[in-house]
Amino acid sequence: MRPAIFTLLLVLSACATTMTSAPNIETAADAATIRAPAPAEFIFGPGDRMSIKVWRHDELDMEVTVAPDGGITYPLVGRLQAAGMSYPQLVATIETALSEYYTDVSVAVNVEEVSNQKVFVLGEVKTPMVLQIENDMSILEALTRTGGIMDDARTDNVLLIRGGMDEPELFTVDVGAIYGRGEMTQLVYLQRGDIVVVPTKTIANVETFFRRIQSVLAPFVGGSAIYRNAVSGGAQGTSSALGD
Repeated sequence: MRPAIFTLLLVLSACATTMTSAPNIETAADAATIRAPAPAEFIFGPGDRMSIKVWRHDELDMEVTVAPDGGITYPLVGRLQAAGMSYPQLVATIETALSEYYTDVSVAVNVEEVSNQKVFVLGEVKTPMVLQIENDMSILEALTRTGGIMDDARTDNVLLIRGGMDEPELFTVDVGAIYGRGEMTQLVYLQRGDIVVVPTKTIANVETFFRRIQSVLAPFVGGSAIYRNAVSGGAQGTSSALGD
């Protein structure tokens, strides 16, 4: 485990105090919207693989993968920055470039593989990880992928940080209620850029806990390239353990 990550986990385990708590996802405003993945326009990022087809020009049909620098290379168009573009923006960009050579250009772009939908799972789990969302991913699936919750974890106030480190929305999830009583109102589906932090049993309040760990999390998550890419559409690779 890298020393910096080890330090982060020590701080996550040590913080505790009291204060008004963050809302539980069941009682928060727009609870149903919070629990379900928010509909959002897909944004291309490095590692995403797509097929591009041009009507009546089969010679231009090809598969491309967005490079680490965010670019793709396409015949006649050359190099263009695909990362950060939505589907309509990319289609319009290619059609505009090809219109210099052809008339009535019609381009279709199909996403073949997605590699930029990342969430973070930290704290009292066996293997803190950055996870790739390939389909709808619940908080239970994310915790399972990390190897499960540690014995000294506090499961009634798992912290969900949504919206980044600068203007975060804080929610608590009673994971224990899902396991123990089957309370599906606590089941939340994660979105790109979400941070899940499982505290220890010594944590008295999640809002103050977040304030204590915010400055520690920021260099690893909020201020890191991997987090900026995750929320802007540019994270690379697949799921990976933070301690590797």
